Amino acid sequence: MTSMLINSTIKPTVLARNMIHTVEHSTCGPIKLVNTPLKFAENGPTIRSPPPTLGQHTNEILTEMGFSMKHIDEMKASGMVA
Repeated sequence: MTSMLINSTIKPTVLARNMIHTVEHSTCGPIKLVNTPLKFAENGPTIRSPPPTLGQHTNEILTEMGFSMKHIDEMKASGMVA
């Protein structure tokens, strides 16, 4: 699968449609992402930010779901969540 994606990035149509977009990630450096296939004359969808790192939003999401920080810390310690 990965080799298919890498090989597809060199195809002229992929490049012409700006399908591969490079974004700067604060931890990982520059990374290539697949851009949206939808193209509009004006104000189309765009990649707004790089993807999160593993566990970056764990506390926020689990807190919103009603878990206490103590429980979240226990889940992290057990390896249940990142």
